[in-house]
This record gives sequence, structure tokens and C-alpha cells, in this order.
Amino acid sequence: MIDPVSLRVLIAVCDTGSVTRAARLLAYSAPNVTQHLRKLEKALGTAMVARAGRGIVMTPAGLGVVERAREIVRGLDELAAAAGAESAPQGTFRIAAFPTALRQMVIPAIAQARSEYPMLDVVPTELEPEPALDLLRIGRIDALLAKALGTTQVAAPAPDGLTRIRLGVDPLDVVVPAGHRLATRRGVHLVELARERLALTPGEDPYGAWIASHSPDLFEAVGRAFGAVELQSLVRYVELGLAVTVLPRMGRPHLPPSVVSVPLDDDDAFRTIELHVRSIAARSRTVTAVVDMLRRHLREGGGEAGRG
Repeated sequence: MIDPVSLRVLIAVCDTGSVTRAARLLAYSAPNVTQHLRKLEKALGTAMVARAGRGIVMTPAGLGVVERAREIVRGLDELAAAAGAESAPQGTFRIAAFPTALRQMVIPAIAQARSEYPMLDVVPTELEPEPALDLLRIGRIDALLAKALGTTQVAAPAPDGLTRIRLGVDPLDVVVPAGHRLATRRGVHLVELARERLALTPGEDPYGAWIASHSPDLFEAVGRAFGAVELQSLVRYVELGLAVTVLPRMGRPHLPPSVVSVPLDDDDAFRTIELHVRSIAARSRTVTAVVDMLRRHLREGGGEAGRG
């Protein structure tokens, strides 16, 4: 008998090219992945993978099974979605979220669901969108929260089989000491920060490149910026008069009295927040309920929820 879990394992091995990477993707142990492969090979009477040096490759038979396995797994997902499409929000809903969205949107949504949807269990994972996307594709999670800075990437089509639901936008502010020359302004443009010492998250985050893209004068400022992973540490630089910083409004840490935030007036000074779900479940009552809760907490966190 063929186990659907073994089919998901085979797909993960094919997509990652490695038992170890497939195990990491599925949150299994490597021996558990190997066990599922052997179980599937025994059921089908042929090898799915073959050793190649220190790694593995798919056999021709394995490649053929993977294509059919994708259809089977997709069909099982569609069956589950159809069964729950018209029912009240219920069951386990597994969602991955980047840190500020987890703190401001997902955790409050869990509390709200406990009260309003007692049959619904929202299970969170703190994870950035890129690694979460693989988990969503193979069904290890049911949704992920994604972000796009400014106007970049927001028009890109959703990957095959997935639907993007726009939740709203999260404005960006400049945070400065209370006595700073910009502290009493109603709005600030990024180019006005060119002669300031900045504090920013590390280079792999998009903020530095995004700021620098607004003016050649900002490139040097970004290059000599203080760095910190935690947003609270960025605020600490500002509190001690060492720098100014740019922060998303949602999930922003508490600002001490000696620090103020001023809205950025640039047209692209926002993050777009989206929920990615598998298309077969996008119209279910559970997803609809989760979307409504997330939009509410985005708005309460300082963002602007939308219906687009």
C-alpha cells in the first residue's frame, strides 16, 4: 500500500536533491526520510533514487513517479479543502510569519481565534517568507505571511498552485532623537537623511539597498551605518543620540520619551503585507476568517488594512 506521506517525502527529495535537505524541509530526521523512500520502493517494486558519489539522484522510474505523485498529493489537498470549504473555521491552521508579523498579527490572531472560533487552532512558526515557501508548496504549512518593501516585487505573479491575498500596507517612519532637527516635522523625505548617521538591520535585509536607491548621496550614509538585528537595538542607537533609523510601523518596539517617529513622505515608504495560501483553500471559510483577523491586527498595529 502506498503511503501519501511517502509520496510527499519523494517529492521533497526530488525538489531538494538531498535526503538531508529534504529532512530539514519536512522537519523529519534523515533516517525517517530514508525509511519512507525504502517503504515506497518496496510498494512499487523499483528504486526511486540511486547513489551518485556522496549524493543521490532520481532514477528514471523515480522521476516518473514524482510527476504522478504531485497530481495525487494535489488531489488529496483538494479533497481536504472541498470537505472544509463550507464548514465553520476549524481544525489546525499552520502559518509561518516573519518576526514583526508574528508579534503584531499572528499572536493576537491566535488569541482572537480562541475566543471567536473555538474549533480553530492557529499554529505559528517564526520563519522568513523564502524558506517558508517550500514548506507551503509541499503542504507542511497552510499559509505564510510575506512582505515586499516599497513597490518592488508586489506585482509578481504567485507561484503555481498558490494564491496571494493582499492584507494591506505597513508604513515606514524615520525615528530620531526628540531634539533632532527633523523631530517636529510632519513628514520627511529619505534624501534628507543623507548627512545623518544611520542605524539599520544587516545587509541581507532590503532596507539599506532600498534607502540607497533614492539618492547617490544616501549610498555613503548606508555604507557607514551602525548595524543591529533587533529593532530595539536600532532604537537604542537613536535614544543615545548616535544615529537615526527607519522602521516599519507595525511591530515597532516601544519608543522611549526621548525618541520620536516622523512619517516618511516618499511614495514607496511602506511594506506590502500578503498572505500566501494554496489556491485550493483560498476561498475556504477558515482562510477567510484568518484573513479578517490578520487585517484587523495589521490595522491595530499601525498598518493600513485593505481589501484588495
